[in-house]
Amino acid sequence: MTKAKWVRLVAGLFVLSLVVAACSSDDNGGGTTATTGGATGSTAATGGGGGGGGGTTITIAGFAFDPDTITLSGPTEVTVTNEDTTTHTFTLDDGSVDETVDPGATVTVTVDVSAATGFHCNIHPQMTGQIEVS
Repeated sequence: MTKAKWVRLVAGLFVLSLVVAACSSDDNGGGTTATTGGATGSTAATGGGGGGGGGTTITIAGFAFDPDTITLSGPTEVTVTNEDTTTHTFTLDDGSVDETVDPGATVTVTVDVSAATGFHCNIHPQMTGQIEVS
């Protein structure tokens, strides 16, 4: 096999692995509705700011949640994107949601709380946030 063919084969396998990673999902019963990993894709949020089944987005960057306070009303999809180069979690203080968010990945979970509560990263306890209920 020539060197050029070998390079094309390796490049093709790399692209195939990215496609497989982008198309895989992780439904472990913890409320995840969609997970997309890697730099090749993301899960779209369904709007901005909570409210009756809409959606809200949180970005993890610099070992912090942004925004660190969100307001929800009823079951709401919360999309969490990790822009850091290390793994984090999005975990409600009551434990009802506990999702790993790998570097470059986006996870969407359904959050249904009836009272204000907090969220945090299980790996980095200084990372915290608050959920308010309207």
